[in-house]
Amino acid sequence: MSEHDTSPALEDENNGYEQARRHFLRSPVTRVQPRAGASVREALRALYEASGPPRNLGGVYRGWEEMLAKEKQAVWLTIAGAYIPFGLGATMTTLIEQHLVDFIVTTPAQITHDLTETRGLHHYHGSPHVDDNLLQELDINRYWNTYGDENELNTNEDVIAEFAETLSDERPYTPSEYFWRLGRWLPQSRHYRVDGMITAAAREGIPIFCPSPADGDITTDLAHYRKKTGRRIVIDAVKEPLDMVAVNAVVEDAGGRCGLIALGGGAPRNYGQQSMACAYMLDRRDLKKHNYGLRIGLDPVETGGLSGSTISEGKTWKKYSADAVIAEYYSDFMAPLVLIVQALLEARAGQPPRQGVRIRYGDDGRLFVSAFGAPEVDVQAAYGYA
Repeated sequence: MSEHDTSPALEDENNGYEQARRHFLRSPVTRVQPRAGASVREALRALYEASGPPRNLGGVYRGWEEMLAKEKQAVWLTIAGAYIPFGLGATMTTLIEQHLVDFIVTTPAQITHDLTETRGLHHYHGSPHVDDNLLQELDINRYWNTYGDENELNTNEDVIAEFAETLSDERPYTPSEYFWRLGRWLPQSRHYRVDGMITAAAREGIPIFCPSPADGDITTDLAHYRKKTGRRIVIDAVKEPLDMVAVNAVVEDAGGRCGLIALGGGAPRNYGQQSMACAYMLDRRDLKKHNYGLRIGLDPVETGGLSGSTISEGKTWKKYSADAVIAEYYSDFMAPLVLIVQALLEARAGQPPRQGVRIRYGDDGRLFVSAFGAPEVDVQAAYGYA
């Protein structure tokens, strides 16, 4: 036998080795080449062809663009952090006006800051290297490297008191309805100066859900109003999770699916995710769960907290479908969000307005939902809850 001859068994072993290698070495990493005149969309999509963190960020963008391109896809956005004081109020307004999301979950603190800016007031450049005791004496709030005028912020209380006079003390309001009515009232009031997140969301029929309604001046001012007037304007935090499951049911009953984008962690992320996990409350265990899980956040998974948990972990809690498209980027989300919104505008330039999902509230607090241009659904009547 020649020294070059090989046995059939050895040939099979070599072939198996090469086939196994090819499975892992089939997709070369593309070198990212900056180019003058390239759009933000082109740059973000190019990142997906790279690897490491750039590919993860590109994956978040690609997933968001894919969702918006689907005819019957609804988009949840959960967002936590000081994004309004840091200058992203107009970014959020654009995102809402263009229907780049269908549902928002955020904190009452950011709605408070949004109310401040809607009134034409400002946040200010600052520094973390400052005497905070002095700032306290001067009634200046600090949000890392940003300042807020506490005296201006306190005047929001007068706005909320004036708005509260338009509300009934004979029935409760969910946090989302409370913000929706505030957003509709503001443009007709003497306090309105510029469009903001709450005014745009109310106009465009995008609900703002809130997991901790009393954790911000936008609602504690309402508590002070009760103390001064004796009027009991009640926020119903129990009905809102039912409404959140119901909007998902409307979407799926219309032949659609829901996906979720989590920017930061905290209570907003869990609140948005549990809109699927709580489907049992409306006897809707048939809901298919979120089919996209896109996340940008800084919380590490190793602490075991919800904020840092992976999307895959969320599958075990019945929050995401087994086949969910997943992309997770470990970073602060604020600069990427500005770039992503710009890229989405470029991707959708010249396209007709997206139908998506729209909501409104009846005089008695009932939630009406229209998905993808279909007739409105009275969700309480349709899914049988009070």
